[in-house]
Amino acid sequence: MTLHLGLTEVSNGNRPFFHGNVPTWLFAFFLLVFTSCDSVPGVTDPTASSPVVSGIQVSPEVLALDQLGGEGETVSAQITVTADVTDADNDLTAAFVLIRSSSPGQAPLAQEEVQLGNAGTFTSRLDLTVPRASGGQFVVSVFAADAAGNISNTAYGSIQVSGESAPPEIMSIDMPDQVTRPAAGLPPISISIQATVSDPDGLDNVAFVEVIVNGAATLRLCDDGGSGTCNNGFGSSGDLDAGDGVYTLTIQLDASNSAGTNSFEFTAVDRTGLRSGTVSRTIVVQ
Repeated sequence: MTLHLGLTEVSNGNRPFFHGNVPTWLFAFFLLVFTSCDSVPGVTDPTASSPVVSGIQVSPEVLALDQLGGEGETVSAQITVTADVTDADNDLTAAFVLIRSSSPGQAPLAQEEVQLGNAGTFTSRLDLTVPRASGGQFVVSVFAADAAGNISNTAYGSIQVSGESAPPEIMSIDMPDQVTRPAAGLPPISISIQATVSDPDGLDNVAFVEVIVNGAATLRLCDDGGSGTCNNGFGSSGDLDAGDGVYTLTIQLDASNSAGTNSFEFTAVDRTGLRSGTVSRTIVVQ
């Protein structure tokens, strides 16, 4: 069935956390503050003369510890953190990344200093080791400093950590069993395909829903309210409401499509890589 549709990375090799041109006591103070307060994800207001941190991204956002290999009472995973740093004085020295558990007053579980030469996007990769029975929302904090000792705002991200996880589930598929091609010269007809998905860790844990058409083409279904494009060249997904767990794909059928039976195999994948069972459907084109 033919479907027609009208940073430069900076790494310091895990240097000791307090290092560089900014006084050690100052960062010790900030470390104390970070380990003794809880903050929700967001960005605090910076001062006018200080660097500014924004656009923090954390991967993975969900960490299912039972999916990690190894034996023993602790498990390890690599966490990648990226953020944008700007400074009006253009004298940035370093950015600092901390990961701490949801328990207040605890020392950071992982931390890194990243040397900065220029403004822009930096990447930090931290090895996070935690007890296998850990759980909750881990807080990721990023701040930066310049040569004058000015400290930026703090940008926050999070990692949802669970001791065990289950894959997402495709609850239902809504699509026609049979369609008739339009006559030659008439416009194509739209076919809406919807998959309703659930996840025991919440809908935010669903990474994507895909369908393999006739064992060859792989397409994404979107839960974006029709505002984005998750398949290049396919235009709007036709999705009605973003974030409701209903993933939609809209395809076009015209007179040039071949008659016959077409197979569709649906799978949902969560942010830890767990995959749902495959659900199969067919459309007969006449």
